[in-house]
Amino acid sequence: MNHRQTNVFKRFAAVAGLALALMLTQTQAVATFPDKPIQFISPFAAGGANDYLTRLMAQHMATELKGTIVAENKTGANGIVGATFVAKSAPDGYTVLTGNSATHGTNPTLYPKLPYDAVKDFAPISMVGFVPLTLSVDTRLGINNIAELIAYGKKNPGKLAFSSSGVGSTGHLAGEAFKAASGIDMVHAPYKGDAPAIGDVAAGQIALSFVGVASASALYQSGKIKVLAVASAKRSTTMPDVPTFAEAGFKDIEISQWFALFTRAGTPKETIDLMNAAAKNVLSRPEIQKGIITQGAEYQYSTPEQLAAFTQTEIKRFGDIIRRLNIKVD
Repeated sequence: MNHRQTNVFKRFAAVAGLALALMLTQTQAVATFPDKPIQFISPFAAGGANDYLTRLMAQHMATELKGTIVAENKTGANGIVGATFVAKSAPDGYTVLTGNSATHGTNPTLYPKLPYDAVKDFAPISMVGFVPLTLSVDTRLGINNIAELIAYGKKNPGKLAFSSSGVGSTGHLAGEAFKAASGIDMVHAPYKGDAPAIGDVAAGQIALSFVGVASASALYQSGKIKVLAVASAKRSTTMPDVPTFAEAGFKDIEISQWFALFTRAGTPKETIDLMNAAAKNVLSRPEIQKGIITQGAEYQYSTPEQLAAFTQTEIKRFGDIIRRLNIKVD
């Protein structure tokens, strides 16, 4: 072997040795996962469904993984702050996002300069659940069904306003879709969250709202609001007496707030599989399922591959709605 061949061999051996060392280090890290606290990030404020599901999964997956999971809220800009934090984290599974229909559904179309890529920057873990949207109205209007709402709207053009959790939210999309399909004139009033949006309906400050079942349920049960329809394929477990939009003649209005676990792209598959198995075990427990349903949500497990496909489908579906209705973010 000549001098040049010897140098090439040495360089090859060095590269191969480094690759082997990295592989062994990664394998060892996966074998001991988790050996430090995991962060579960909710990109929305405390008190909502995103926060509740983040803390629920953190608490019970910690037991499954025999480790420590800390739930944190990193809020702002329709979930962009929290999602970006996870998108820029290390690809090791120690930072997890409870993403949703905003961070991985509407945002990619609403924000042309989004600081993260909803597909390329994340590794899907599992679906957690979804919350069907409701069409809720002020009881003072004396409206009992969608037909009566449409009649009222056409008799009082420009006098109806609907609230949602914000511009570009699933509630906003549902409201605009209903406005277009029904032909009634309504003005959108964006709020900073579902709770204040539906609270003002109960207080008589605004006529109607498109918010999740979880936020509308208590006010509905106490008779402070009237829920006319849910935007899901089947009736809500929490509100079984409320018809779907399809039952009311609007088959194309099917929009839910959904929630799922994601970590940083590049995280070892073995770590993803461990976390998916933990999520599956948690979501299979009857007491956990009951707790989720009590909050107005529906539980939903998925494989990472199913979540990846679902996310891409939702980005396209919401994108089509946003473009068709010409929804813009100020």
